[in-house]
Amino acid sequence: MIFLGMFLLVFLALAFIRVPVPFAMGIGAIATFIFAGGSDVAVPSSMFRALNVFTFLAIPAFIFAGDLMSAAGISAAIMRFANSLVGRVRGAAGAVTVVTCLLFGAITGSSMATITGIGGMMLPELVKAGYDKRYATALISSCGFLGILIPPSIPGILYAMMAGQNLMKVWLCTIGPGLLLGGAYIFINWRRYGRGYPKPEGKFTVPSYFKGIGRETIHSLDALLMPVIIFYGIYGGIFTPTEAGAVAVAYGLAVGYIVKPIWSISRGQKRYKPDVPFRPMVEESAITSSTIAMLNVFAIVSGTMITYTRIPAMLTETMFSITDSKYVFLIIVNIMLIIVGMFMETNSSVLLFGPILIPVAVSYGVDPVHFAGIMLLNLEIGMITPPFAANLFVGCRVARLDMNDILPFMKEFFIACLIVLIMTTYIPGLATWLPGLVG
Repeated sequence: MIFLGMFLLVFLALAFIRVPVPFAMGIGAIATFIFAGGSDVAVPSSMFRALNVFTFLAIPAFIFAGDLMSAAGISAAIMRFANSLVGRVRGAAGAVTVVTCLLFGAITGSSMATITGIGGMMLPELVKAGYDKRYATALISSCGFLGILIPPSIPGILYAMMAGQNLMKVWLCTIGPGLLLGGAYIFINWRRYGRGYPKPEGKFTVPSYFKGIGRETIHSLDALLMPVIIFYGIYGGIFTPTEAGAVAVAYGLAVGYIVKPIWSISRGQKRYKPDVPFRPMVEESAITSSTIAMLNVFAIVSGTMITYTRIPAMLTETMFSITDSKYVFLIIVNIMLIIVGMFMETNSSVLLFGPILIPVAVSYGVDPVHFAGIMLLNLEIGMITPPFAANLFVGCRVARLDMNDILPFMKEFFIACLIVLIMTTYIPGLATWLPGLVG
């Protein structure tokens, strides 16, 4: 285990002095690899192999497509659609926020973008409806990562690449936990605010309810069609996940240029919105994609080092010396991953710890697809767990509050996350039922 200790020590030391995570990971891996007697020729060949993967092209494509759809102003349409679904629930503003975050995050694939986009729009509505601003901020911050659990998602692509698993199965494994968590949030909101609200005015009728859903579906069709096209195309065998990314980009451009013309094809006309100019948006997408590319390059170098030094085998032997129970092992992994998620963002954590933990989980008899659901849910929960809760920082920035203001309101949401995590861990069907339908 000396090699694992050396790698983590170098990595954490460099990260502590603010060396970017990809380079801290890479330097630690290369130093450990050479110290263990590995050939320095293997390092550049590993870097080339990391980017010479057809599936990897899906990542920049989905990032760009999400940015395109976000810039096209889909948040308001999705909010109206969510309102047609749960608008008659008592305390409907909170329930609408949860459903909107689920849908918006599924399209943009970013928890930060979800909190910023939906928070800026829904926070004033929640306060206007009588919600405490601190509670409303806690709700929005907690909902930010829900969309990551509803595919397509970048962490799912990275896990599938690390584990050599079918991407569709990895994407599908988090849908059950994501919907369950969304339902838990709606219940928490109803319990805190809904019971004190009067019943919605007007008599509820099934025809009028579905008529309202149909009307808002038409109005938000441009936003809702993208995930439908992606899933139908992949599941129907029309195109691969990588080709689906290209289709998503083409669809996003069509929405931005034709359906909701916020950009103009003609150079002589400038119909740019002040907050969504095209070129800076493309540059931002490229920077995000490049960051993930660097993470992937150095993660593969780390994987080469991990394989060469037999860290998974040694870790497996160590774990079996502690316990031979799969259930105890999963408890240990859950605690560790939540702590990891507190300090590192999800993509980095998947690439760094996936190659180490996946072989150990398999040796305990854990299905890799089931473990994907456990790992991704854990890391996302870490995003709302202090002290380095990235989603809480973004939510507080949107609301202009201090983190101490919203922490007392986070308790119920965090408990709901732990309950869903325990259910996902010990009821494998929650994660594996939908993937099992994929041939």
